[in-house]
Amino acid sequence: MNKILKNFFLLTLSTGLLLTGCKKEEGCTDELATNYDADAEEDDDSCEYDTTPTDPCEFGDYCFSRDGETTVSFTGQTTRLNQLGEITSYMKTANSGAAVSAAQLREMFSNNNGTGSTYFSVTANDASKQLKSKTFATFQADYEALMDDMQVASESTTAGTNGTAGVVISTSNPSKQYLFNENGFEHTQIIEKGLMGDCFYYQAMDSYIAGVLSESYGNEILDGKNYTENEHKFDEAFGYLGLPTDFLTNSGAARFHGKYGNSRDGVLGTNSIFSDFFEVREAITAGDQSQIEMMMPNIRLEWHKIIAGTAVHYLNAALTNIDDPALKMHELSEAYAFIGNLVHSTDAYNISVAQRDECRALLGANFYETTTADLNAAKEWLVNNTAITLVESANL
Repeated sequence: MNKILKNFFLLTLSTGLLLTGCKKEEGCTDELATNYDADAEEDDDSCEYDTTPTDPCEFGDYCFSRDGETTVSFTGQTTRLNQLGEITSYMKTANSGAAVSAAQLREMFSNNNGTGSTYFSVTANDASKQLKSKTFATFQADYEALMDDMQVASESTTAGTNGTAGVVISTSNPSKQYLFNENGFEHTQIIEKGLMGDCFYYQAMDSYIAGVLSESYGNEILDGKNYTENEHKFDEAFGYLGLPTDFLTNSGAARFHGKYGNSRDGVLGTNSIFSDFFEVREAITAGDQSQIEMMMPNIRLEWHKIIAGTAVHYLNAALTNIDDPALKMHELSEAYAFIGNLVHSTDAYNISVAQRDECRALLGANFYETTTADLNAAKEWLVNNTAITLVESANL
């Protein structure tokens, strides 16, 4: 071989080896792909991905999903809870001597065509949501009358005393003071706790839970939604309870009846209502009506015990503070309202309006004058007419 051909051969060989040695390995370079190749240096568009929807639910939460999307929705209930919270915050300004407007309270209560938007924050401001229309119809006018009376009481320029509306300061804890009418009734507590029963509890029990039990709702997925009517109505009942969906790890976020249930749990075991709601919801999705009918009485009983137990709790607190008019009447007003909640209880502990009035009458028509005997009589009535036992009543 001549020198020129030899050099050409060597040059061609070395170039081929060089090109072969520099060739990059191809494959899928996306670490999120199911066929990711850690040795690949150049992507060859061969990546494959798991298309199974990711479950949005955390273990232990009140959360259910379908095709990777949550099926739980109760935004309307959350809005109404927020509305009552903001009404209560406004009413409490009267404890510091501010005059409150009955007209404003009425607008916040009814929110007709969004008239409450002037007063509500973003989380409560929804023109399509209101408390009044969801409140037990027979009692709606009673709340508006209380609002009117509260304005009159808040305009008092003197301290509250027996027979005179006004702010009363606690004798044992001067940092606490409350506005009362001339008979020692605290409007703020009676309105707030009353609406918890006559709106939230009433809607959950007499509307949604009753509807699920009677099979009034459909089990087909609603147009444009990811849930059935049956699932949704039950979730709305849960929303009125006031527990966060992550209650097991976030119990401090409980509100309204959920908060009181958490407080009574040590004596009454009322936090089991969360797991019972979860189990019934599972049964609803599975279409297991027998399981629904078996478990639903637990929810009814536990919610009833939250209310009855909290009424007893505040009677005990009033007994402890019998010589401090401000604290006694504040706690009596709460007990009075929770006793009213009981008219929406069902099953074995159904309390009529007449029975409610019978229990309330034991407290007297003037909380300034309510005695230890009166308080004990009301406690005894609750033990005899609710699911609260004598032993539990002593420890609440």
